[in-house]
Amino acid sequence: MKYALSSRLLHWLMAIIIFSTLALGIYMDEFLSNDSTNRYPIYDLHKSMGILVLILLIIRIANRFIKTPPALPSSIRPIEQKLARLGHLSLYFLMLTTPISGYLMSRFAGYPVTFFSLELPNLVGTNFALAKICTEIHEISAYGLLGIIIIHILAVIRHRFFDKPENDILKRII
Repeated sequence: MKYALSSRLLHWLMAIIIFSTLALGIYMDEFLSNDSTNRYPIYDLHKSMGILVLILLIIRIANRFIKTPPALPSSIRPIEQKLARLGHLSLYFLMLTTPISGYLMSRFAGYPVTFFSLELPNLVGTNFALAKICTEIHEISAYGLLGIIIIHILAVIRHRFFDKPENDILKRII
């Protein structure tokens, strides 16, 4: 049984946006110099994409309640089913904490957060100590999200190519 079309579209749209946002964040952190002329437009794009992830996540959670996901094949071992649930919960948690910590990091540091040129309200005051904490949370969450995504992809590959044909879970989401 396949996921609902809305669930499949949200999954792949978010996958593309999250991968792009993570790649842009790594680029910003590792390769973008402080005197780069395109520094602020790249930061603004990264922030906009993070906010988009948060908006799509809210839609995705609502969609998940409306369109119940199909059960995993009964031929998948119970421990693997529990690990899959834990992995999905981890993905949702990190898709939530990463953009929220990014927003708070920027705002606590006194920087604006824009969503494609629309400045979002400032819900907190400047606090550099909290900005530093949020920076750490943001970085840990982002790399944690990347790690869980890699595990997610590897699990799909395993079930697709190295498991029983009835355990091929990829066809449910494409």
